[in-house]
Amino acid sequence: MKVIEKTLEVTVLLSVTVAFGGYALFVYPFEKLSEKLNPEVKRKQLKYASQN
Repeated sequence: MKVIEKTLEVTVLLSVTVAFGGYALFVYPFEKLSEKLNPEVKRKQLKYASQN
């Protein structure tokens, strides 16, 4: 019974790790790139930038 529990724990941990790692490596960079290239985002950044 303990072997099944440990196997299940490792499987869940590995699944979560792969999901977060995959997002960080494959999705997030493209989101940041599209954010930098989006003209609407640039307008809002200029509008709300601090006026020091």
